[in-house]
Amino acid sequence: MNTARKPLHRPPVVTSREIAVKLVAKLDEAMGELLAVLQEETALVRKGYLKAASDLAETKDDKATLYTRLMLAARDEIDALKQFAPTETVALIARHEFFRSEVQVNLAVLGTAKDVAEDLFRTVAQEVGRTEMASTYARPGAAPRPAETSARGIAVNLNI
Repeated sequence: MNTARKPLHRPPVVTSREIAVKLVAKLDEAMGELLAVLQEETALVRKGYLKAASDLAETKDDKATLYTRLMLAARDEIDALKQFAPTETVALIARHEFFRSEVQVNLAVLGTAKDVAEDLFRTVAQEVGRTEMASTYARPGAAPRPAETSARGIAVNLNI
């Protein structure tokens, strides 16, 4: 029995200049809307407004889903787009390069914020744990064990 999947053949969606221009325009619009959300998120994270940035998550997810769906459709129809709307397609590809660079900036900013937050929590946890450890030797000359009532965690108020 052959379990290999056969490629899905579906009829082409882009069959005219009008459809090609509409697809390019919808993708361009979706990319612009997602870019605006990403730039806002990047600016908020850079300013340290992490709560406000996290409030954009649902909007960002919705915009990214639409963008991805349209991008996959355009990828599948790229030859038809180049045939029916060559100028618009070239302009879209150029704009997409700018979009990709902005996505990379956003990912770098988010990655840096994540690293800083993890380092901060790790440092605080170590300091809290260190204050629970005696700094002298026990009676037989061995280092004492940590107290049974050492810190079990920390609380953080993110409603800043």
